[in-house]
Amino acid sequence: MSRLPLVAVVAICIGAMAAGPASAFSGHQDPAKMVSSCTPCHSSHGVTNTPMLRAAGDEFCLACHSLRSADPQRKRSLGMSTSAHPADIESELRKPYPHRWALCRDCHSVHGVQSNRGGPVEPFSIGQVKASTKRGFDTEVDLCLSCHGSRGVGGGDPHDLRNLLDPRNPSYHPLLAVGPARNVPSLRAPLSTDARMNCTDCHTNDDPNGARGPHGSRLEGMLGASMNTQEGQPESETAYALCYACHDRQIVLEQDAFPLHNEHVVDERIPCRSCHDPHGATSALALIRFNEPTVLTGVTASSSGSLRYESMGSGSGACFLTCHGVNHDPLGYGAGFDSKGLPLMPEMWGRDALPGAQRRLPGTRVAPSPTLERRK
Repeated sequence: MSRLPLVAVVAICIGAMAAGPASAFSGHQDPAKMVSSCTPCHSSHGVTNTPMLRAAGDEFCLACHSLRSADPQRKRSLGMSTSAHPADIESELRKPYPHRWALCRDCHSVHGVQSNRGGPVEPFSIGQVKASTKRGFDTEVDLCLSCHGSRGVGGGDPHDLRNLLDPRNPSYHPLLAVGPARNVPSLRAPLSTDARMNCTDCHTNDDPNGARGPHGSRLEGMLGASMNTQEGQPESETAYALCYACHDRQIVLEQDAFPLHNEHVVDERIPCRSCHDPHGATSALALIRFNEPTVLTGVTASSSGSLRYESMGSGSGACFLTCHGVNHDPLGYGAGFDSKGLPLMPEMWGRDALPGAQRRLPGTRVAPSPTLERRK
């Protein structure tokens, strides 16, 4: 990269700031936070292969964005005013689940951005779409999918999140578009089926008092709240805090169109993640993940070799699989199934009578079944 003289760098900065409403600048251009607009970061004798920065790499950013910058003398040495309080990103990146393999500049435009949608990156409220923190991307999800989407030949990678979030799917969490389901009674106010989601609604700092954003978390998956993924763990508001932040717990367990949530999550202690993909499903309603080309921990094919879910509309569906020691071949709910989940017309599934469909496999046991009232 060619090296420009400092006067050229200053001219570029001043020109950008003169652009007016076309840009919304970050705290780097706030005179209440920085002694000057350019020289705290840029130098005429900057490091080679950088835009004339005083140092190279993310360590340069973390020199300010760390707990060490609480010291007034250090602030002055770094060109900050005493009123500046840069977010402590360094501590977030030291957590057990940091944003690996990403550089600061991969997600941030240090001179600030303004969404092409006409609004600043901040502030925002739940249910609204967040603007990107980097120029060249309209929304936050567009920015995230630039790394977490369309991977593999022809986008065939099962970890391609754009594939799971595709609005053409029968079900998906509404990041790229408003969700297809018009009846989601469990949604907590002020959310509605017209609301949108953002990646950082789920993937963010687990400490609400810490720096915002997906820098690091103490929770697996870089989640901002708990979402139990282990079988055998008791259900509680805390165990599924991430899910219950948007979905009313009482409705999910007692009034949902699927009448067996309480039996699965509470009695059998099967985590939500065993059945639902929190991003989307390419061929099933309700985010059911059994039809996806991914390995499912604790879930295998049924005795007939099938691993799939078939929906017969709201309040009715069938599972072909083996989970928590029970063979579903199929077991279902709603129209066409009896109170034990057995099909009333086995021949419609291409099978004879299925007397052993619900038989528990040898060597398994059922977890205790605490009542909902006991958990309140």
